[in-house]
Amino acid sequence: MKKNLIIIFVALLSNLFSQTFPIGRMSINFKDALRTGGYSIGGGIQMPGTGRDVGAEVYYPATVAGTNVALASGQFPVVIFGHGFVMTYDNYDNIYNDLASKGYIVALPRTEGSFSPNHLDFGKDLSFLSSEVLNLNSTASPSIVTLFNTKVIQKSALGGHSMGGGCSFIGAQNNNTITCLFNMAAATSNTAGISSLAGASLVTVPTLVFSGQKDCVADTIVQNSHYGSLASSKKFHVIIKDVTHCDFGNGASFNCTFGQNTSGCGNTISNSTAFTRYMNYLLPFLNNQLKSDCSEGQRFMDSINANSTVRVGRKMQGTIACIISGIQKGKANLTMELFPNPASDKLKFVFDQNSFVKPIFIKLTDQAGRIVLEKIFETYDGEMDIKALAGGMYFVEIYNNEQAITKKLMKD
Repeated sequence: MKKNLIIIFVALLSNLFSQTFPIGRMSINFKDALRTGGYSIGGGIQMPGTGRDVGAEVYYPATVAGTNVALASGQFPVVIFGHGFVMTYDNYDNIYNDLASKGYIVALPRTEGSFSPNHLDFGKDLSFLSSEVLNLNSTASPSIVTLFNTKVIQKSALGGHSMGGGCSFIGAQNNNTITCLFNMAAATSNTAGISSLAGASLVTVPTLVFSGQKDCVADTIVQNSHYGSLASSKKFHVIIKDVTHCDFGNGASFNCTFGQNTSGCGNTISNSTAFTRYMNYLLPFLNNQLKSDCSEGQRFMDSINANSTVRVGRKMQGTIACIISGIQKGKANLTMELFPNPASDKLKFVFDQNSFVKPIFIKLTDQAGRIVLEKIFETYDGEMDIKALAGGMYFVEIYNNEQAITKKLMKD
């Protein structure tokens, strides 16, 4: 009987953690006052100001699926993703739909889609969006974008495929607004006197580089060059078996498929199979970097260290696994007071000063395992505003580099 109860309990947990969000969409024309040109989305929301039009499609976790709908309860980090040469943002609906459904705000610029793109401008568009989408957390005008207010965790990743991948190095160079970088089959960008390799040498954030074993457009040699140029102390290069250049999209781009076929390499596996293979690495990487999920960092490192039949090579430097080594000798247990519980507006934390080792990470998750609030404490007392949370039970995860504890919280 006890064994059966355990099996039922594990099945219930599995079901809870597999739940996903409906997907909302908003087309926003941002304005970069320092530049001109760009692309404006017809019918998109116009942000105030003058300058370059940086039209972006934004997908996000919502209360219901639809356009310009309210965001789901909680707070969510940002992913900026750049498209490939003469490809369109919707060639990556497999990626942005999956990320949005799992609690990410994903913005895709529609700029530089011509046959003569400017890589410098595209890199700057990616960099510009990385700060502008974070700013939606408190932007007051126009009123429709206030749907994002208080919903945006101040962490972001830059990413991209092909041209967008190369330009992500340009957008990430000396960029202190981003938390991490990832890209897929990054092309060597070199227009307007700007090089993606030079950009990589100025990137210090954790970076994940993908290449396809059968890519004959921007092959593993190109990705090794980018990887080798990175200044980051935490960097990873994963070579996915049987994947071609266009397998990193959804397979719907005629321009990409035509281009790689003329280069002598065609698809050998489906795009959905390729998607499963690279998302096995990308999702835990982002979950760790942008959602401060310690277990996902370990999951990523376990995946990259283990032997795999769908990976033909990898390089790595550093680790993103959390250092939780247990209680150090002579150090007291991590203890704290959490009150009130139940709570309605403010949740207060007071740690025992003798066991306090900063920083302390606080993460609130709902019963489906979704992160709804996060905070870092550098002092032994503080509080979190939980007024916006729906009533019900939550889990409060508290951890530093030595210990981790979990407590239940009831929200009135």
